[in-house]
Amino acid sequence: MLELKHITKIYNSGEEENRVLNDVSIRFGEHEFVSILGASGSGKTTLLNIIGGLDSYDEGDMIVDGTSTKSFKDKDWDSYRNGTIGFIFQNYQLISHLSVLENVKIALSISGLSNKESQERAVVALKDVGLEQHIHKKPNQLSGGQMQRVAIARALVTNPKIILADEPTGALDSSTSIQIMELIKKISQGKLVIMVTHNPELAENCSSRIVRLSDGKIIEDTAPNPQIDSNKGYKLGKTSMSFARAISSSFKNLLTKKVRSILTIFAASIGIIGIASVLAISSGMNGYIKSMQEDTLSTMPITISAADSGGIRTLSDRLAEKTEEPIKEIKVAEQGKTHQNRYTEDALGGKDGDFISYMKKHAKSYYKSLNFNTGYTLKAFVKDTDGQIHQIQNNVVRTLMATTTNFAVLPTDETTITDKYRLVASEDKIFKYPTGNQAILFLDSDGSLSEQQLAMLGYKGKNKVKVEELLGKEIHVLTNDQYFRQIGERFIPNEVTDSLYQEGQTLRITEIMQLKDATTTPFNGTIGYSQTFLNQLLEVEKSSAIVQAQEKSQTRSVLDISGEVLSEESYQTMMQQLGGDNTPTSLSFYAKSFEDRKKILQTIHTFNEDVAKKYGKNSNDYERYSVSYTDMAKTVSEAFTDIIGSVTFILTAFSGISLLVSSIMIGILIYVSVVERTKEIGILRALGSRKKDISRIFNAEAGLLGLSSGVLGIGIATLLTIPINQLVADSLNIKGFTANLSPENAAVLVALSIILTFFAGYIPSKIAARKNPVEALRTE
Repeated sequence: MLELKHITKIYNSGEEENRVLNDVSIRFGEHEFVSILGASGSGKTTLLNIIGGLDSYDEGDMIVDGTSTKSFKDKDWDSYRNGTIGFIFQNYQLISHLSVLENVKIALSISGLSNKESQERAVVALKDVGLEQHIHKKPNQLSGGQMQRVAIARALVTNPKIILADEPTGALDSSTSIQIMELIKKISQGKLVIMVTHNPELAENCSSRIVRLSDGKIIEDTAPNPQIDSNKGYKLGKTSMSFARAISSSFKNLLTKKVRSILTIFAASIGIIGIASVLAISSGMNGYIKSMQEDTLSTMPITISAADSGGIRTLSDRLAEKTEEPIKEIKVAEQGKTHQNRYTEDALGGKDGDFISYMKKHAKSYYKSLNFNTGYTLKAFVKDTDGQIHQIQNNVVRTLMATTTNFAVLPTDETTITDKYRLVASEDKIFKYPTGNQAILFLDSDGSLSEQQLAMLGYKGKNKVKVEELLGKEIHVLTNDQYFRQIGERFIPNEVTDSLYQEGQTLRITEIMQLKDATTTPFNGTIGYSQTFLNQLLEVEKSSAIVQAQEKSQTRSVLDISGEVLSEESYQTMMQQLGGDNTPTSLSFYAKSFEDRKKILQTIHTFNEDVAKKYGKNSNDYERYSVSYTDMAKTVSEAFTDIIGSVTFILTAFSGISLLVSSIMIGILIYVSVVERTKEIGILRALGSRKKDISRIFNAEAGLLGLSSGVLGIGIATLLTIPINQLVADSLNIKGFTANLSPENAAVLVALSIILTFFAGYIPSKIAARKNPVEALRTE
């Protein structure tokens, strides 16, 4: 069955060579009880370790069932130890954090048996050694004799051919020693038992054969020639510890050190808490911006002007085009890089252009109102509190987000206004959308008007004005013929007397409305009047004297005493201001919803694509018939989003450093665990565990720490969002902000925690796998 041929084992200590075994040759039969006797240092334990596959020989050969072990690889030795050898150690070598049942079952788990079968066979083995009442106890709850019985059950549970017992009674009293030896003899019938002992009397009583060693050589063998079948052939099996088994072992080990494990998990979770909190706040800010954008843009009109909006260049453009090269020539900003909302007159109704018809056909269902804004300037007057008449200048204030004026035409669809404004006061007590000469006065979200707006209405120097004073306020609008008088070929403004003031058409404030939220207003005027009122004025102005005179003198301004030459554009602008040219200066689309707003913009884009296909994108005709539009509100919100993204990245990087440090800490703790579990490593290797099984155990431990810290970090970060949301709402007065960690981000962070701790435990796990099993078993 087993034969050793000229086995030599050499240990080198510096330059000194120590032959622990020197040319040892011995044969063992299948059914023997062999005791190996010898003084300390004689080589008997080394011989036992070589037979058990725990140690390697330097010279000679060991033959098992006729098969040489010279060519055995690590996996072959693992299989040999698990399937052929059963170890009974002097110090029991039980794993302290596993129960009695689990200590026995682990040998079968390494064999690759199912958990159910392993459980059943382990229980039977423990019954055979009389420990069926103690299977759920831990080793430290047993006596020495009971622990040795557990070791015997573990050695026999895999039904090995060879039992190796190294001083099995060395740590027991005499009476218990006799019981253990009787048990070994009883349950090892039909097996080869090789026992190392110092006790000659024990060897004489129990053994069928005694072998004596001295200085690494056999000096006596009472039965040197047993019968063996050298042609039988040894069949190699496979060992495999499942990952679930590795996780279970690691989890139970962590439970034995609860306080340290909890502190480690908490420390490792700090980085996750930081990153998760940053992502939650970032998500809240992005959600807030998106909500504001949707809320604002859904009511803000898409306005496209005949003239550009000032060519505002965004921060993102400037950053993208930043250059540190020496500047020798100053270039004109590229058209595509300058944000303009514009169209040409050709695009409105020229050759193949007809943008308005196109939009009415393809986007009619997306907008609730389409306003045509002319360049006509109201000649409006108001009386102040002293009865003095003042002209209201239609001042234009341009910002990045919108253009505001004193007067503007109301959208045709009243929900555009009522959705965003609440009624403060009405002459009819209930809201009525203005018709004819009725108008709405718009207040800010705090119910205020600016100093300039109050002055415009005749309340200069006033800090407060009662609603009743403003409601019913009359503004008188003069026509061209009322406002201008002709002197020769030139026209000059009349002095507005009380009688002339009374001749003007009355515009009456019948409604006062307040912006509901401090968001961008969908309406760009302080006073809104109806399209009907404007149409009435334009109808009169077309035939006014000044308009007719200007039509006859298209190159000279009838208002300019110097008679300065007018360009074609200046002439058109003047005619629009006087009401003689009703060509729209801008178009305003009021979308039904935020999604419809996107569809309107997409329709404009499609219109431009059609023009590009027809004329070519680089052609002059494309410039004439296409419509340029840049969503400035969206551009600004995207700029804010980019800033938030940058801040998020920086804060995440800082939190990531904490996560990295905690991962290194876990790596150190895993190494400490390797040192603490060195004996367990030796036991598992003796039972047939592969090197990668050992690595797997410590990788599983690192993974469990990573998983636990990740889940804890996500949990704490989620709880922190509650006070964060409250703080932002109360202290910063930001409504609608909700810090929220998405499930996707949470899953990624947990996975990141597991991956980092896995890599942190990789080196310690490899150190554990490379440990010499013999040396590991000697570790206390």
